[in-house]
Amino acid sequence: MKSLKRMIGVAVIPLAVVSLAACGGEEKVESAEAFPSKEIELTIPWSPGGGSDIEGRFVAEHASEYIGENIVPVNVPGVGGTVGLEDLTKKDADGYNIGQIHEGLLVAHHSDVTEINYDSFEPIASMSSSDQILAVSTDMGVETLEELVEYGQENTIQFGGTVAGIPRVWVEQMAKELDVQHNLVGYEGITEAIQALAGGHIDAAIVDYKSGIDFVKADEINFVAIGTTERIETAPDLPTFQEKGYDITMGINRGYVAPEGTPEEIVEQLEKALEETSKDEDYVEAVQNAGSSVNFMGTDEYKEYLDKQDKIISDVIEEVAAE
Repeated sequence: MKSLKRMIGVAVIPLAVVSLAACGGEEKVESAEAFPSKEIELTIPWSPGGGSDIEGRFVAEHASEYIGENIVPVNVPGVGGTVGLEDLTKKDADGYNIGQIHEGLLVAHHSDVTEINYDSFEPIASMSSSDQILAVSTDMGVETLEELVEYGQENTIQFGGTVAGIPRVWVEQMAKELDVQHNLVGYEGITEAIQALAGGHIDAAIVDYKSGIDFVKADEINFVAIGTTERIETAPDLPTFQEKGYDITMGINRGYVAPEGTPEEIVEQLEKALEETSKDEDYVEAVQNAGSSVNFMGTDEYKEYLDKQDKIISDVIEEVAAE
């Protein structure tokens, strides 16, 4: 198997505060109480129009009200989201430069795509998650997770997905936990993979609810399990992996970070503004309409989450690279 280290790359999130102003020939550090006194720039390390860009703009729009100044989103795409984040590490750690990340950054780091990782920043908070679902082609005649596991222990399951991002890690983790035989067929993105799944060209793929539900209604694919800790309202009959006895969670959590060294007091202000935003009914509705869900994690909880994900991703990549 080709080394996963040659096949991956992805994204990340930021927020931060503190400013230096020349006054009488001396540099003066802006107090946390005075923050913010000007607009805040939000680096979105992806091209306009994607899920991360859309969610980032929702945050910028609604969080501006709670922080008291405009948050201006700026797209800086390139190399799986790493170009914009590398640029962010070089900006002033004054709270006026923040950014967005997700698990893709961790994959890119451990795949030697970039030297930076989540701990190159000051995590502020996670705001939303895109729930991930294991879907299978109806051509398989499989309707439950138990049936898929039974199939995969006797046959090789042909998964479809990107080999250069977090889906590859999910597939490897899931196949190991389920103890099934598997192979990954590479596609550029979820659109191509789900079309191949609906056409019966592959057996399974990891999808989100919004991208897959129309194919379920058309009886072309089946949802068999979701990678959340609890069942979701939009699919109350869909079981989680955990309730079936498997330690599997899958989801893209989009969070925000600030350059390393951003004062703790400013990070706390940003965290508070994001927490208030996460409770804003208009923001919640906008995120849900975009096919995601609000999943707020404050600074400490978000750090713990990133620590755990970093270990999982590192172990999976090392394992695959050694094969």
